[in-house]
Amino acid sequence: MTTPFTPAVTTTVPLNFSGWKWFAPLLLLAASSTQAQTVGAGSTLVRELMAAWSTQYGASVGGMTYDAVGSSLGVSRATEQSVDFGVTDVALTGAALRQAGLRQVPLAAAAVAVIVNVPELGKIPIKLNGDMLADIYQGNITRWNHSIIAGANPGLALPNRAIVPVWRSDGSGQSHVFSTYLARGNLKWRRLVGSTSNLALTTGVSAKGGQAVLDAVKATPGAIGYDALGAAQKSGLSIAELQNASGKSVAPTAASIAEAVERAQWSKDANSADLDGSAGAGAYPMAVVPYALIPVVARKGQASALPFVQSAVALGDAQVKQAGFLPLPAVAKILTSAVR
Repeated sequence: MTTPFTPAVTTTVPLNFSGWKWFAPLLLLAASSTQAQTVGAGSTLVRELMAAWSTQYGASVGGMTYDAVGSSLGVSRATEQSVDFGVTDVALTGAALRQAGLRQVPLAAAAVAVIVNVPELGKIPIKLNGDMLADIYQGNITRWNHSIIAGANPGLALPNRAIVPVWRSDGSGQSHVFSTYLARGNLKWRRLVGSTSNLALTTGVSAKGGQAVLDAVKATPGAIGYDALGAAQKSGLSIAELQNASGKSVAPTAASIAEAVERAQWSKDANSADLDGSAGAGAYPMAVVPYALIPVVARKGQASALPFVQSAVALGDAQVKQAGFLPLPAVAKILTSAVR
């Protein structure tokens, strides 16, 4: 039976910009001084990135607000043009972009982390794989000292403590990344759940939003969940090492995320990366690239957000790193700059 966790309040990041005056002429391409405030919405994973970029850019786009409401709403709001841009952690196909009248721009490289609250282990990382996680989230592995988990963690004193899986109830790109990893490793999960942004499980605790997942895991000894790496690192929770396609247990680090993204196949049709099972012994298996979705035809009275996003991606690497992300590889930046 699923227990709902108290939902988090929607995160709104006010973007009050300053600095980089020499950069203003480029940003003027994005908006005139008379246009209304630029509005974005979507992925909760990028809330830290938007906040970091906010201190450097935007007076020339009339200010900006970003609502971290999840990737699913980011896609729908961009499609219906109730915002100037949406953000999704799951790339749209070229056909879907054309049907919705959207352009897709990769923003940065990031990762979804598995977070664990096992007091007996402190911050010692536990090794897990997609098969184990699927069994945990399907209620087949219910205690931390289960023989399968113990077998993957020799020498680790695992407690006889109940496991409480926490998952997002709202439409989330992070859930899509997480469920895709589980589907690669577990046939039953692949058949019954698959890769989805909208989890509807019958075990554990449901929570609306990434912050709510973090809060639930922190408040519940024995809990396990997932969230953006940057937020997970700030939470103080233990972060699991995950088995990749090469059979290696890998922690989410700058090097392991970079290896996954650099080895990905990039599509010119959709300006997106295929990260599904990225090869490489050191590649982290839940790396992710979030994307801005910008309407081909801007909202009435607004200039397109495309030049602003392109400029931020091209020149905002310092803020990308500050937010716990990685800059895009050269091939992706070339694709980004070519979007029209």
